[in-house]
Amino acid sequence: MSSLEAILRELRKAARRALGARYAAHALVGAVAWVAAVLIVARLVPFERRAEVAALGIPVALAIAAAAWLIRRPNAALLMAIADIRLGLKERLSTAWERRGESGPLDDSQRRDALQHADRANLPAAFPVRVNRGEASVVAILAIFSLALALLPNPMDQVLAQRQADRASQARAAKAVAAAQKKIADSGKPSPKDAQVEKILQDAQAKIREADSPRKALESITPAEQQLQSLTDPGTPALQSSAQNLANALSGTSAGRSAAQAISSNPAKGAQSVRDLASQLPSLSPKDREELAKALAKASQQAQNSQMRDSLSKASSSLQNGDPASAAQALNDVASQLDSLQEQENTDQAVAAAINGLEAARQGLAAQADRDASGQGGQASAGASASPGASGSGTGAGNGTGTGNGNGSGNGNGNGNGNGTGSGTGNGTGNGGTGGTGSNGSGTGSGAGAASTERVYVPGQPVPGQSENDPTPLGPGQDVPLSPYTQVIEAYQQAALDATEQSLIPGSERDLVRQYFSQLGEPRAAK
Repeated sequence: MSSLEAILRELRKAARRALGARYAAHALVGAVAWVAAVLIVARLVPFERRAEVAALGIPVALAIAAAAWLIRRPNAALLMAIADIRLGLKERLSTAWERRGESGPLDDSQRRDALQHADRANLPAAFPVRVNRGEASVVAILAIFSLALALLPNPMDQVLAQRQADRASQARAAKAVAAAQKKIADSGKPSPKDAQVEKILQDAQAKIREADSPRKALESITPAEQQLQSLTDPGTPALQSSAQNLANALSGTSAGRSAAQAISSNPAKGAQSVRDLASQLPSLSPKDREELAKALAKASQQAQNSQMRDSLSKASSSLQNGDPASAAQALNDVASQLDSLQEQENTDQAVAAAINGLEAARQGLAAQADRDASGQGGQASAGASASPGASGSGTGAGNGTGTGNGNGSGNGNGNGNGNGTGSGTGNGTGNGGTGGTGSNGSGTGSGAGAASTERVYVPGQPVPGQSENDPTPLGPGQDVPLSPYTQVIEAYQQAALDATEQSLIPGSERDLVRQYFSQLGEPRAAK
């Protein structure tokens, strides 16, 4: 390398690469753990869009890992020290970097030496890209667990299916109410109560959509129908009957025949025709007036509406008394009552259309509520489920009646204590399912123990450099054989020197280790 800065750039690049791989593994663990957690919660709490929630955790985990990777930047001194340790450069790079600004007699030589050793070393190898086996195992376990959760039947799916069916039925009911509202708004026969009818339907539609269940939505239909029925006039049937009787009476007169036909077809047309008849009274012949007066008197006697009865009676008596002006005024009153009848009929038609829409909504909601009550809210029909049978040590097979077959088994464990030897017995029991039997199990065990005053030898780990076959394990009560140190000193010395080469121990300290072992090997008389 031409300079310490070039070495630092290469080390930093390798470190960023290794750190990125590590954080990517962390992100993968977090993402898979999030997916597993979402799937577990989805089995305990019914909630929709669980796939979207689970998938959302993946980019979030990656974003967090990327942010941590960008924020964390190892400083130059740490990079040099790690490179010295992993490449065996014996603190050359870290020392050179620490004294990069110094100009002592040995600083230049030390920097050249560090650069020469760095040229021969593979600097990226100081920060290799490694896969942590522990994290890989966790990812594999969580992935298999998540896949199993995703593929196995989820008991909450039935709940979600019922909720979807409930919402669909409520949406259809609200749509039926909205269709009735639109029909009333587009009707060619407006009434003074149309705005109130549409307001009632709009409120009912909102309550149906916002209800927690179809059964709750049903509770909003009856009050709406009662409000609609309060808009109708209970006197409308009597007024209709009076108008029809008037048409029947006028149909037998030459002057009122056209008015009779108009009243029978439409109250509004009849009102206009009656006004025309009132304007024609002065020009009628005495015979036609007399005939018309009798017809009006007959209609008055048959009228069930008091106002129309009074108006018809006044018109009849005025014609008989030769007062066409008063008769015309009375007929105009009758025409006004026919206009009122037309408005009442339009209101009744709007209310009827609104109630029909509510009834259509009621039928759909009631059907869905019945399915919910029978446990079939999420499907058109549900198969009967058999109750599981009892089981012994295994599982029992049930066929709807709760009977089953099982086998019993038992295992026993024994332990012993005492002076050297011991024995123990254990019993196990098993229960069979309904109709099955279980047999008692038995077990025996034996063990060896030591008395409280007995010495026990516990073999330790072999010393580095020492054969694993020496010393041989000893039994209870045996003495540990002794070996002259001259037979093992070389192995201990080599192990210690190997350990110093692999650790951050300065060269002067290594010399102390060598000196220690060399002094151990000197004859006692020389000291």
